[in-house]
Amino acid sequence: MTEPEYKIPSLQERLVNVMANRGVRKFNNETVGARLPRGSIAYIDNASGENIRRFADSIGDFNPRFRDSDYATATKYGRLVAHPMFCTMVAYPVQGHEEIMPGRPTGFHEKGARSFNSGNEWEFFSPVLENDRLGFNGIGSIDAKIVKSRFSGEMMITTSACQYRNQRGEIVALNKSYVHHSSSDQTTKDQAKQVSLIEPYKYSNEELAKIEADKEKEEMRGSWPRFWEDVPEGDSIGHIVVGPWNIMSFFAMAGAHGPTELGRGTGALNQGIRFPIPPGGGIYDPRINTSTLLGPHADNDLARAVGVQGGYDLGIERECLSAILFTNWMGDDGFLWKYSIQFRGFVVHGDTCWYRGKITRKYIDNDKYCVDIDHWGENQRGDRITLGKATIILPSKVGGQVKYPPRRSIEDVFNSKT
Repeated sequence: MTEPEYKIPSLQERLVNVMANRGVRKFNNETVGARLPRGSIAYIDNASGENIRRFADSIGDFNPRFRDSDYATATKYGRLVAHPMFCTMVAYPVQGHEEIMPGRPTGFHEKGARSFNSGNEWEFFSPVLENDRLGFNGIGSIDAKIVKSRFSGEMMITTSACQYRNQRGEIVALNKSYVHHSSSDQTTKDQAKQVSLIEPYKYSNEELAKIEADKEKEEMRGSWPRFWEDVPEGDSIGHIVVGPWNIMSFFAMAGAHGPTELGRGTGALNQGIRFPIPPGGGIYDPRINTSTLLGPHADNDLARAVGVQGGYDLGIERECLSAILFTNWMGDDGFLWKYSIQFRGFVVHGDTCWYRGKITRKYIDNDKYCVDIDHWGENQRGDRITLGKATIILPSKVGGQVKYPPRRSIEDVFNSKT
């Protein structure tokens, strides 16, 4: 095959088009499934014990309340609880960001102007329990703007929203995702030439020993309640260590999460190998004269061709890994209410990341005993690769067990744009 040439409109033209389609494109279980060959896995709709454990496996989370049925029967839920980020197995939250240009139903992400998930915001309203059935629906565009970017000069940021319901029709989670769209691959590559290429980091034996020692120091609260009254502002919530990162971590996560931006499910890793990549999809590899899927994540040469130092992680992978910090700290009786994260750089082959957090505020909100947390991730070079905030509801010695927050809907997000 010969790679066709595309004339890419300016970012300003693309912004006008995206805003003209604000709120127009909707997606849900049925629309995503309809884009796949019959019988393909479009999404995970069953929080079975097996799927809950599979998700925990995919991110290396050893918390027994997500893995051990015997342990789970002794918790207040009496069964396994899904990790909060299990919703990413139900629907990959950046799937709504296609630009819907005339003749380009998937925008310019795959050919000519790469885009990158730059961050997500979550609200959780109740836990997902073993054997719950889940569905999703979303709005492809709720906002867009152009910003300055160190990565490629200027980029367009689009915002999408998705909500998740259980079999009782209750909204269990709400997501806003952010994607940065480059003006063109060439602009990105030209900008990347100004940054020195980072080779894989070679650790000393002492550095490797410190990584393992820091992993041993990770704490998991588990069944011992962490009461709101015992938590001081300014206190650390500890750390988790992930790395050195390699491509197997990427494949573990890619094989577990739900439908991606083109409606591909867990069969995504086989697209182009066992069943076709949709027309206009994939990333062209001139070395083999055909398109591949997720290539820059797994291939150093393709990654560098789009301006990244080498094969790199999935944003959603880092988001799920970072969330382990909160579920470890809050214990079985705590509840992660809000979680936001920004991806400030790439995690490339060989990188190790330390995720940390600090309590910035504690307060009572309508009988919910809350703590606000600032969190961040740093690699072995000292670079900040994530930044964000979280709110956790804790049990109280006075107020008793956690009270869940009131549910919001996708309409609330779309109408308020906040």
